[in-house]
Amino acid sequence: MDKRQKQSLILLISGIAAAGVFFYVLFSEPAETPQNENNEDNERSFGELDPDLDRVAAAAEELIGTPFESDGTDPENGFNSSGLIQYAFEEETGIRMPRLAAHQQDLGETVPLEEAQRGDLVFFEADTLMTGMYIGDRQAITVSTSDGAVEVDVTEGFWGDHFTEVRRLTDEEKEALHPSAYTDHEHPAVRESMQYLDTPYEFGGSTLEAFDCSFFVQEVYREAGDVYLPRVTIDQVETGEEIQPEETRPGDVLYFSDVDVEDSIREEGEVTHAGIYLGDGFMIHASRTENKTQISRLNDYWEDAYTETRRFDEMAVESDLLRTAADYLNVPFETGGSNPEDGFNTSGFVSYVFDEAKDLTLPDRAASMWETGTDIGRDSLEPEDVVFFEGSNSLLPGIYIGHDLFFIASESSGVTIRHLEYSDFFADRFEGARRMQ
Repeated sequence: MDKRQKQSLILLISGIAAAGVFFYVLFSEPAETPQNENNEDNERSFGELDPDLDRVAAAAEELIGTPFESDGTDPENGFNSSGLIQYAFEEETGIRMPRLAAHQQDLGETVPLEEAQRGDLVFFEADTLMTGMYIGDRQAITVSTSDGAVEVDVTEGFWGDHFTEVRRLTDEEKEALHPSAYTDHEHPAVRESMQYLDTPYEFGGSTLEAFDCSFFVQEVYREAGDVYLPRVTIDQVETGEEIQPEETRPGDVLYFSDVDVEDSIREEGEVTHAGIYLGDGFMIHASRTENKTQISRLNDYWEDAYTETRRFDEMAVESDLLRTAADYLNVPFETGGSNPEDGFNTSGFVSYVFDEAKDLTLPDRAASMWETGTDIGRDSLEPEDVVFFEGSNSLLPGIYIGHDLFFIASESSGVTIRHLEYSDFFADRFEGARRMQ
């Protein structure tokens, strides 16, 4: 990222603290965002934000005696210090605190110890950074490896020696970290994204039971507004409209490089992560670090990894046939396959979708399908056209979406979305297209 981009991003994700107010910096007038009335049924309810942190402090006190567990996230399995804080906040207020102590320390404002209030966060720096919950009279609840959740004096002994600061969440941060702030948002992708909160993270996961960042973005945009995006980040970032950092608005997708992925999986400098921007320096994303879909502040970690912003608002395509095709995303490839139960080959997928969506019977074999319909040039492609690619032994048909994207049953990925220009395999293999009537 060059100096200009970095300065713009800092303005994007930073606030100016003045008189206790968080001011978000944008350089352009917010454009009108698309509305969507789909998926209003079965929406999750998150309740209203209760900003009273005395309840959080009381919840932390109730957890005294819970054993230590480095990766624990609930009383049954135990906690580390930041896990206890995350649990108490979410259980009592619905506020989604980050999992890592360092990311918790990025929140709030520093206050003097003598002005600390119940519900403030306290931090200790020893071999690792630890978080605690202030409960009054210099006492805090934290978690030690030997004793689990304990009450400690932040001015005495080990804890006094390693105490660093008190931080208090701002009202703006409390609101931004609570899902109710977004359930009536004007951008459909922001609204839809909240339905996936807390879903477990799984790299390569392609079901609603567990998924990764790019599946999350793909699924949200498909459900929110009939926008069909490629499955992986390195393909998504080549799609849509590139947006300057200072023009980023809620619903845009932020892309990051060299983060939130095992080092051995991707090449250096490659885009590896994506999140949907919520506004005021926060995003929602499927996070490997958090091990779930979570609301996160765009702190220095994300600033350093930021690559670019993409906007997909103008990519919606209303088509029953494309919706039907999208229903079968990630169905495995199967040689000779012609249905979702057994899997699809390329021609089987196209034939099945046209039959289901249009009651139109197409030939089962790609060569025969090529002889059907009206010949269409690449410059005249429209959604629902059948596109053909050169395979090793036969033609490989897919269904054109628009914006140079198409559905295809791929041997490596099953039913997926690829790009005519940027796909490593398909870019140089385009043979032609047919419009089926």
